Amino acid sequence: MPPKFFYYIRGTMFRSKGSENNLVEVSEVFKDENPIVAREKAFRVYQNYIDVFLESKGKRYVSHEETEIVLKDFVSSYKRDFVKIGGQAIGGMEIDVDYDKGMNIFLVMADSPALTTRDGELYFEDKRMIHYIGNGFIDFKSEVFESLCFEYSIYQKYGYNMMDYKRDYNTSGSSKILIMRSILETPIDFMKVMNTEFR
Repeated sequence: MPPKFFYYIRGTMFRSKGSENNLVEVSEVFKDENPIVAREKAFRVYQNYIDVFLESKGKRYVSHEETEIVLKDFVSSYKRDFVKIGGQAIGGMEIDVDYDKGMNIFLVMADSPALTTRDGELYFEDKRMIHYIGNGFIDFKSEVFESLCFEYSIYQKYGYNMMDYKRDYNTSGSSKILIMRSILETPIDFMKVMNTEFR
């Protein structure tokens, strides 16, 4: 029986700082009878791209958090724009001009409707982002954590092998009730995230 889901990498990054018209475009699908194998392939390919960008800066991979800082030039043009009404900029209502820059790994449900643009780009309707690197304008870690919890639940529901990637996190925050949630490991240090964002 074919797996219920697969993985997809989608990304657009600047080839180098200031090269706004020279982009690296990534769009790759990863499928396998054993979804954990497809997941490993997706993360390996993602990491290969990240390593190439890091090497161009004379750096090596240390952590996801460090990578977000080092690779900022590849996902941000450093331009700012604001919402305008009647030609007047509204202070405090900044627009993310580089919203489409970054690289993401998605879990895609196998029955998801898919569209292909004239340029040959794939877009899946039923997908969840499980890892990313972006420009930091919006922090997606909470959304990613929820997607990872969903991913874990479907591995469990369909009895797919998780190998040794299962990680448990206490998401109780200030509550006196213990709330443990499980995900499959990613490079994001969710223990650190739990101590800062989810409390």
